[in-house]
Amino acid sequence: MKFQIEKKHFSQSLSILQGIVERRSSIPALGNILMELENNQLRLATTDLETALICYLSCSLEQEGKICVSARRLYDIIRELPDTEISIEGMENHWAKITCQNAIFNLSGLDPMEFPTLPSYSDDDLIAIKSFDLREMIDKVIFAASTEESRYNLNGIFFEANASGDKNVAKMVATDGHRLALIERESPEFSGIEKGVIIPKRGLNEVKKIVAENPGEIRIAVSENSFVLKAGPFVVIIRLIDGEFPDYKQVIPTENDKTLKLSNREFSSCLRRISALSTDRGEGVKFSLKKGAIELYSSTQDIGNAMEVFPAIYDGSEVNVGFNARYILDALNAIDEDEILMELKDETNAAVIKPAIGKNSLYVVMPMRV
Repeated sequence: MKFQIEKKHFSQSLSILQGIVERRSSIPALGNILMELENNQLRLATTDLETALICYLSCSLEQEGKICVSARRLYDIIRELPDTEISIEGMENHWAKITCQNAIFNLSGLDPMEFPTLPSYSDDDLIAIKSFDLREMIDKVIFAASTEESRYNLNGIFFEANASGDKNVAKMVATDGHRLALIERESPEFSGIEKGVIIPKRGLNEVKKIVAENPGEIRIAVSENSFVLKAGPFVVIIRLIDGEFPDYKQVIPTENDKTLKLSNREFSSCLRRISALSTDRGEGVKFSLKKGAIELYSSTQDIGNAMEVFPAIYDGSEVNVGFNARYILDALNAIDEDEILMELKDETNAAVIKPAIGKNSLYVVMPMRV
């Protein structure tokens, strides 16, 4: 195997492919990148067995073949080389020789046959969508996905698309059991995902990076066991989580009869100030709803306490309820609009937070004792 390639795009691609490389794994190949020359293209691939990242680059081909070397070491070398042409050649015993101007590196590798077999997909199954739409939907909900390994069915985003009246609506939902995030978007491209699938959080974080690098049209597909994204020179294949996602519709309160309207940015600043004296381990922030205002209070033993009255459009009865401030702030940060609505019932029921204008997203936060 031997080829020449320009440093710029090679280095950029290697940087993105680092996203899922396993640093400490009992399977050495998971820390490696597979380089394969085929049909006058360089095919780069990394995988953690859940997500596969593939990139196709143009190069000057001299001899076809495969090389499997440390992804981190290769990237560390390439990014420090001058912005010029680089030559890479496969040597005996799976070593790779990297040459650029007066620099020569000899890098040990593995037998390419040890690299895991990558999942396949069909171009015929891919449908075109706007990259902005996919990235926005992921951004609006991914923070609410669980990180607890024991709750594997919550370690991703639930994705479904089905008919709603005369429209086709795509939804993404995430929850960790303490809060829930939902966004929906009219999407004529999607149909037939009535049952819904769970896409792992880690893989979708890589999708976000690739979509950001490839604005415009992208192509995606959902099968029984994988989610596929094709954007520019990249292909992402994510193995779906095999499990049942909770019935999120049962979690969304429908009887919250107390609604207040708040300035998103100013209220976020106020809540950050007050929560400076609270901790996520137990002490939350107390919300006291009064006519025309909301009073925030936090207190932590051995640290101190804080209180601030914030103006709000509210004409209901008084309510006192506690929340984890970080959960509320995450929801507010996900809403782009200037004004938000907060709907409550009492101190024991979850709150609903949503934009005052535009009803395509909402956030549910469970209360806590303060």
